[in-house]
Amino acid sequence: MMPRPNRRLTALAREVARCALPLLPEGAGLFMGLETDAAGAIHLLWWRSDDFAKVAEISASPAGFCAVDTEEGALQEAAAELLEYLAGRWPSPPAGFGVITDGAGVAFAPDHPAPSASGWLLRQATGSAPLLAIVALDPSGPCALLAQRRESSLH
Repeated sequence: MMPRPNRRLTALAREVARCALPLLPEGAGLFMGLETDAAGAIHLLWWRSDDFAKVAEISASPAGFCAVDTEEGALQEAAAELLEYLAGRWPSPPAGFGVITDGAGVAFAPDHPAPSASGWLLRQATGSAPLLAIVALDPSGPCALLAQRRESSLH
């Protein structure tokens, strides 16, 4: 946990949530994972909230990002900036890590940092791994199962 509010991290997380919202159709019950790997590629992953099934994924290195004036491109740029900044919060950043968003909030699991890892969503849903909110997830949105227990927050 950070000892004091981090306005920069909060602003980056809010921008990610804002950019993700158009890619999460209302009523579709989808939420996203935004992840980076050791090579710096950004992976956008969509899951269904009712069964945690992955329904789509877009991966690209920064040179292959979509145009910034597209919804996907804007999110790729925002995610890259957030994840680069978040990497600096770890003493030694993991090779692959990311966050989840429901279009309202952004959260991550410091002890299990890769949302695409096998069993990650189940660990979050059962509360066996702490989920840390940068900006609170919507407790009645598509991440409700993940946000229903009291979520820790950075500030």
